Amino acid sequence: MKKKVLIIVSIVVGVLLLVGGIFTYITFKPPTQEEITKYEQLLSDGDLLVEGREYSEAISKYNEAAKVIHSDGRAYSKIIDIYLKKNDFATAETVAEKAQNRISALDVSLIYAQIGKAYFDIEDYYNARMNYEIAQSLNSNPDVNLGLAKAYVFDNQFKQAKDLLNKNYDSKNADEAKLLYAYILGTEDPIKAVGEIDNYTPVNEDMNIYFEEYLSVLKSLTDDELFNITKLSRIYVNNGYPTLAIKILEPNTEEISQYIDALYYLGKAYLDTKQYDKAVDTLLKSASLIGYESDKYWMLARAYYRKDDLVNATKYYDMAVGYADTDVTRDLVEEYLNILLDSNQNNKAQEVFSNIVTKIDSEWLYLIGLDLYYNAQSDAKFDFYLNKLSSMEMNDAEKKEYLFWKIRKSINDGETETVKEDLEALLALDRLNPKYYWIKGVYEISLSDTSSAKESLELALEYDLDGEVTKEVQDLLAQL
Repeated sequence: MKKKVLIIVSIVVGVLLLVGGIFTYITFKPPTQEEITKYEQLLSDGDLLVEGREYSEAISKYNEAAKVIHSDGRAYSKIIDIYLKKNDFATAETVAEKAQNRISALDVSLIYAQIGKAYFDIEDYYNARMNYEIAQSLNSNPDVNLGLAKAYVFDNQFKQAKDLLNKNYDSKNADEAKLLYAYILGTEDPIKAVGEIDNYTPVNEDMNIYFEEYLSVLKSLTDDELFNITKLSRIYVNNGYPTLAIKILEPNTEEISQYIDALYYLGKAYLDTKQYDKAVDTLLKSASLIGYESDKYWMLARAYYRKDDLVNATKYYDMAVGYADTDVTRDLVEEYLNILLDSNQNNKAQEVFSNIVTKIDSEWLYLIGLDLYYNAQSDAKFDFYLNKLSSMEMNDAEKKEYLFWKIRKSINDGETETVKEDLEALLALDRLNPKYYWIKGVYEISLSDTSSAKESLELALEYDLDGEVTKEVQDLLAQL
């Protein structure tokens, strides 16, 4: 009996080994020249489709390429890049998991680093670190080490970051790694930081300005500790590393209570790291001090809004706009008005806009007026700003917005004589503009050409990476 069992077990093990061997051979066997040629052509075809934002077809090409050669990571990386462009992180991670048993550890590592960078770029530092740590567990390389070091800085793990930044880097990453290492060193020993970069020559000439700026600040430090940490914190906050500013400013909270510059940068650092309670507390301390009026109230407004305190957010947005006066920026105005509209405070939004437009004669402000008064169905004011814009000099981005609203107005009014001409002008400015395909679809619906409308609206979705028109387009497609 035992002999029979051993024979059966031996047969099963043998079959499994044979199947495993066949699978390994099929998966990792060297590709033929014919397969290599076909693979490279499919990648090239996919790249051309990506340039034209034909993302669905590009993914099909890359998937086909991955079937031709399983073991090359480029096809998977390109597929993942498309999903990351579309902010579809879940699908990108699923593709990475599928690729893990097919391609080399280095290629998989770079793919997870690619996902980590995308998370980092949208300020999701936790998921950035998770993906970089997976990448490093598979293969340690310059891309992974630098990305993980940056993620560690945002997780206040400065020693771990320094250890990674001390590794060898290639020309692509050397400058950023050296600068970040010097930034961290500057929070501990500015003299050593000077020594670290004083004789360093950046590989990329565009990085010179960052090294020169930091070196100039380091060499300007004095015996005044508050002066020193404030100057350093400005560099760290403005160049994207707010945790380093917090590291040197937070232990001196009492000492900087009457120091507007330090309070401003600490408050901004808290806001940038999503510590909204601390941001509010710090920026309120700065409110009684002179300096940074519009900016500090803008930051206070943001912090309150992200704490779901709309009453105080509105109060400080009003103060930010008021102190900015004629220097108010489009970013501030749009941010405030969008918050008011999203909270159904349409009258307040129109009041804020009316106060600003009496002081400023600007194309960007009138374009905001078109958006504001179209949604409010205030035809007279919409027409007023549309007519004002018709005789103003605009850059290409502003022309695109103007033409979009002009076409939309013409379709709504049934005055479509100039729509074709305006659509051609809009397309000439940007053939990949999702708003063009949206409004073209709307026009085709008005002509009862549902087939063409469906095609245009689907292109709008394909090109809409930022979700600018997705909801409206999906609603229209559902009705066709």
